[in-house]
Amino acid sequence: MFSWKTTRIVCIVLLLLPIVHLAYLVSRDALAILDPSPTVWDEELQAYARDDRTSTLPKNPIVVVGGRRVTLWTELPDVLADKPVLMRGLGDAIVEDIIYNYTALIGYYQPSAVVLLPANSEFHIRDSKSPEALVAAIQDLEAEDARHGITRQFYVFAPLKSLMFPGDDPVVEETTRLLHAWASENERVTLLDGNAVLRDSSGKPKPGYYLGDGINLNDAGYLRLAILLESALAANTETAAETVATP
Repeated sequence: MFSWKTTRIVCIVLLLLPIVHLAYLVSRDALAILDPSPTVWDEELQAYARDDRTSTLPKNPIVVVGGRRVTLWTELPDVLADKPVLMRGLGDAIVEDIIYNYTALIGYYQPSAVVLLPANSEFHIRDSKSPEALVAAIQDLEAEDARHGITRQFYVFAPLKSLMFPGDDPVVEETTRLLHAWASENERVTLLDGNAVLRDSSGKPKPGYYLGDGINLNDAGYLRLAILLESALAANTETAAETVATP
């Protein structure tokens, strides 16, 4: 028979275990973000590889890549139920990490389309990009994808504004402008401005679309992005069909 003191200690330890585990995960992710090496996400890549070996992979899927925002976007495959979708979020990866891991993260699946949702880490902690630097990195990723000659369309979400970092707004706006200019000259690239569907009447990010951290989106915010992407996919499908039908 255990004493009351022993029983109380055991109960306290059991109650604290989830908190300790969460602290471990947060600290592990923080250390990963601070590690500049693109190999820091190998554990997550290996987890995808294990799942792939036990799953029937779809043909010509839409592969969505990025960091934590992609990992949290769990409802997109349901919204695009008529299209095969693979969500391949990688920690808080920046675009250079995705380029480095292109084969395992994108090329392996031979996608019909790639969707990039940039992470907030492009501007904070892991990197501190200027608009020009981020656009150049995205162009490098698109060029790497085009070099393989498989993907037909490349969709890029403009960096999202956040409640946590309002000082980023001018950088986001300039990045969006540069991306728009580039996409308008590249028929393979479609720019999606998520900020346009996540703002309030004053043009600022609407709190109702964000989680409590002020950075990542909630389900309502992700639904807005999903509808935006769905519309772009439908428009490009219609354009392709018209092109084929034209003698």
